[in-house]
Amino acid sequence: MKQVFILTLMLLSALTGCSSNPEQSIKNSIHADKLIALLDKNKPLIVKGKIITGDLDFSKVKNTYTFSSSNIVAQIDVPVTFLNCIFMGKVTTTGSLAHAAITTTFSENLTFEACDFRGETSFDNSVIEGMVNFTGSIFNERISFNNVHVQGRNSYFTSITAAKQFSMQESMLDGNADFFKATMKAKTSFQGTELNGDLVLNNIICEGKADFSLMVIRGDILLNYAHFVDEMRFSDAAIEGNASMVSTKFTNAWMNNNRFNGKVNLTESEITGKIDLAGSIFGINPELNGIKGEITGKVELK
Repeated sequence: MKQVFILTLMLLSALTGCSSNPEQSIKNSIHADKLIALLDKNKPLIVKGKIITGDLDFSKVKNTYTFSSSNIVAQIDVPVTFLNCIFMGKVTTTGSLAHAAITTTFSENLTFEACDFRGETSFDNSVIEGMVNFTGSIFNERISFNNVHVQGRNSYFTSITAAKQFSMQESMLDGNADFFKATMKAKTSFQGTELNGDLVLNNIICEGKADFSLMVIRGDILLNYAHFVDEMRFSDAAIEGNASMVSTKFTNAWMNNNRFNGKVNLTESEITGKIDLAGSIFGINPELNGIKGEITGKVELK
């Protein structure tokens, strides 16, 4: 009887130990809090092939300053790099302390290449002074980059997959943004975002609704060979450069009240519903050769 009691205590102790430290049961893992502790040492963070457990909240770093009575800024002054990692929890850049909101500023490059995000991901209200790279990453839950300011020359979202809503609204990108071969399985919104460079969306697949309304693009927008399975809204926008939509597939596309200063090319595009250009102003006659489908709205030149 005594031996059974001892064995039972040993079993309970083993189970309790495993539950108190989940990292022990997940091979090749590291807890998010340990990554924040590494950032607090102010050395470049490079993580390769790891499973990140827990929620990764960049606003928890110790290096902060008070911007106003309602805003505290968490400052990260080293490059942040994740390569081929899996994030089991949420990833966020915002928090709160008393009555103040905490936002995050990254002074160097921010890289999450070929990563797998299992929880919701939000970089809302952050400032990234370097370049951004999410090439080949998979987002299984909602992903948002709302009210973000990227000061670097390039932002790479090449070949990403967003299983749920992707939102980059009211953001400012000082350089180019590349979404080549991205797959968006739910609603996608760039509403109100400004770019000082080019927006590359060649070969993108948008299975849900796509919204590009109120955008300001001071370079080119490239949508060649893109496929919009659901409706696309591209209204009240200003495009300083060219807008190329060669061999693009649309259902219904609302392109109303836009200002196109450069060349608009819709050559060989396919439309199962219609494209409405009513109210849009063109600097140059648009190229509409070989289009399959209906275009409505009078073409007006400035």
